[in-house]
Amino acid sequence: MTKSTKRLLFYSAVAVFLILSYVVILYAQGYKYSFSENKFFKTGAVYLRVNTSANIYLDDKFLGNTSFFNDSYRIEGLLPDKYTVKVQKENHSTWEKVIIVEEGFVSEFSKIMILPQEEDGIKNLEEEINLLFLQKTPLSKAASTSEPYVIKKGIFSTTGETPKKIADNVKGFIVSKDKNKLAWWTINNEVWVMWLSDTNYQPYHIKEDKELITKFSTQIKKAAWFRDEDHLIVSLEKDGYKILEIDIRDGVNII
Repeated sequence: MTKSTKRLLFYSAVAVFLILSYVVILYAQGYKYSFSENKFFKTGAVYLRVNTSANIYLDDKFLGNTSFFNDSYRIEGLLPDKYTVKVQKENHSTWEKVIIVEEGFVSEFSKIMILPQEEDGIKNLEEEINLLFLQKTPLSKAASTSEPYVIKKGIFSTTGETPKKIADNVKGFIVSKDKNKLAWWTINNEVWVMWLSDTNYQPYHIKEDKELITKFSTQIKKAAWFRDEDHLIVSLEKDGYKILEIDIRDGVNII
């Protein structure tokens, strides 16, 4: 082997070493190569937390089970894109969303709820719902000026010197237990939520943000907050009870 050949091999090996070292450093810093885009991207992640243990799927591929300690799961190293994430458990409802993963960010879904679908679970759920509504007064008739919100052809806040209109065509409303959110339903069968304080988890909201959560095709009879400040239960005229999340990213999961 000639000196020139040896020199060429040496410099080639050094070049390969430097390139590989650069790639390893990029991967260690959270970058991944996209062959479709032909460049490196800083990866993102998805954080999930469920109300019970469950199986996690990404684009219909089984990834694993939620953590034993807090029923959470973190999907790391995702290139910026849209992914279908599914949370499933035997004899339970399914939670599913198309999640947009952004470069260098974590998409957080920390209020996921799935509920039993087998006979005993449904029976217990019905008892819980009946007890919940028995404890509530007819909210659609609430009009006491001693309350912070009243209904008079709409919903008004009475916390200031003069009443402030929040919404029109309101049939009833309910304030969450910790008084962080106000939900109401309308004569058009819409369900709305207004945030009464800033949130410290995704999706982030600031005080007085309002969002249309969903609209039903049948009349809403009554509603209440269900278990936490991130789910509502509504009683429909012709379609029984519906439990819905208030996170509207990629639509609302309804049980």
